[in-house]
Amino acid sequence: MTAATAVPVTAALVLTGCTLAGPAPRQVDFGFRLDATGNVVVAYPLCAAHEVAGASVYVEATGSGADGDGFTTLWSGRDPATEEAKRGVFVIGTDADFREHEAVKSPLPDGYYVAVTERSGGQEQDGQDHWVTPSRLKGRSLGLDEYLTDKGNTLTRDQINAQAVCAK
Repeated sequence: MTAATAVPVTAALVLTGCTLAGPAPRQVDFGFRLDATGNVVVAYPLCAAHEVAGASVYVEATGSGADGDGFTTLWSGRDPATEEAKRGVFVIGTDADFREHEAVKSPLPDGYYVAVTERSGGQEQDGQDHWVTPSRLKGRSLGLDEYLTDKGNTLTRDQINAQAVCAK
């Protein structure tokens, strides 16, 4: 390829959104709902060969934040205590679903990020994180296996899991 043909090819890749490094990671939607006591329950998209190792709730902060990286962690849990939490459905801000946990540092705001750590084959890795806005649940009626997404869609647990990009 000559310099004269490299410019149009590069321009075509940029204009079509293609990159030579491959596609960007796909953002998936978490589902959320309220339990009987008013706590937020998260449904995390998970592949069959993976399990949840931990979860945290954080917000952006002014300056460096309490975590030193522009964020402040408001709650975290590790080592799922229930099979349901291992499979990606867990309650935020309580000690019900994780053996190790930090108490909520302050009342949770109406919007926050939920980040998940996954385990597969004995190895832990960062999973997805996603914004959750509990006020979107006000006035919404959800079925037993339904969760709301932050985009306002109602999905079942199977539909949430179907978003996960899993190795075949």
